Amino acid sequence: MMEIQEVCFHLRNRRRMHLLDDRFSTMVAFVEGFSTAVGGSPLSGFQDWACERILGTRSSIHWAYVIASTRVPDILDGKRPIDRIPHEVEADLADLTLDLVEEFSNRPAG
Repeated sequence: MMEIQEVCFHLRNRRRMHLLDDRFSTMVAFVEGFSTAVGGSPLSGFQDWACERILGTRSSIHWAYVIASTRVPDILDGKRPIDRIPHEVEADLADLTLDLVEEFSNRPAG
């Protein structure tokens, strides 16, 4: 079975082999789908960790919106859907997401 680090590697280096397009929302759906398919364990705790890392506090706002807010601050007000992020920032957001998922998955247990 593939590990989340392998998924990140493939999405970073062979993104179009796995995704239909380069949209941030497509990549988020793929990562969430992978995590769900393997029982949710790869991203267990990622929501709180990512919010703490980016916002400095826990949040009920989905981690993808929190990550997107680093390039599109108005997304947190709920008026912009995740699939309406400006094209010119989507690649940066995808790379940031992969960086964060890798950092989260490589952190020491405990």
